[in-house]
Formats: sequence, structure tokens, C-alpha cells
Amino acid sequence: MPGPEALAALRSADARPWPPGGVGVDIVSVRRIRDMVGRCGPVVLDRLLTSRELADARGARGLVWTRLAGRIAAKEATKKVLGSRGQTARWTEVEVRLGSHGEPYVELHGRTRLAAERCGLTGMLLSISHEKDVAIAVVLGW
Repeated sequence: MPGPEALAALRSADARPWPPGGVGVDIVSVRRIRDMVGRCGPVVLDRLLTSRELADARGARGLVWTRLAGRIAAKEATKKVLGSRGQTARWTEVEVRLGSHGEPYVELHGRTRLAAERCGLTGMLLSISHEKDVAIAVVLGW
């Protein structure tokens, strides 16, 4: 796989504009999230998730760890899409929302939204899946 310098050379040598888009995938261990909160306290979640995401990750008996892991995986996958285009994203400016049928989607805010616009992204698709021990997310940007 070509490194950043090789990709830059390909982009500059190509007369066509570099197409926007990208894909990001991330997998997160539920145990790693639980351990992190155990070490750092719940305040660490405030640095990673919005208040709406935290509310969506709560169940009848408190935090649902697989939901938390899924949202963190989705944010990291989104950061990878933007990173592949030379942009950065802030954790709380990438928000995982739920649609009317419970489907997850990505909503960008602030500087992260501007970063996506700079690299020509007009939309993102998100899929999250989880089991007892892991969560995985895939983000497709276009």
C-alpha cells in the first residue's frame, strides 16, 4: 500500500481531481472501554462522547457497554475517513445519532464538519455491529 508521500505524488501527477470519499473501519474491545472507565472514571466518557450519545448508550440498568464501544468504534472509523483525506476530527464533534428506525448515522459538528467539507465529503454511511466482547463500525464517506 502506498504511503502518504506516494499518494501525494499520485494526486499531483493525475490531471483529474482526486475524488472525495473514503472508508474507515474500527473494532473496539468492550473490556478495554470498561477498564478505561474503571481507571480514569466516568469523566473520560465526557471527553469521547456527547451528552446525547451517553443518553443513547444507557439502558434500564445503566450504561450498556456494547453501545458505548460501538459509538467509540464509529467515531474512530469516521476519524480514519477524514484522516485518509489529510484532515483531523475531534471526538465530540463526531456524533453518532439514531434515525427514526433506530439506524445509526454520523453527524459532524464544528471544525470537524468544516474539515469534511474541505475534502469534499458530502455524506457518510455508518454501520455498527457488536457482540458481547467487541464492537465494530464501518464508515463510508463520499
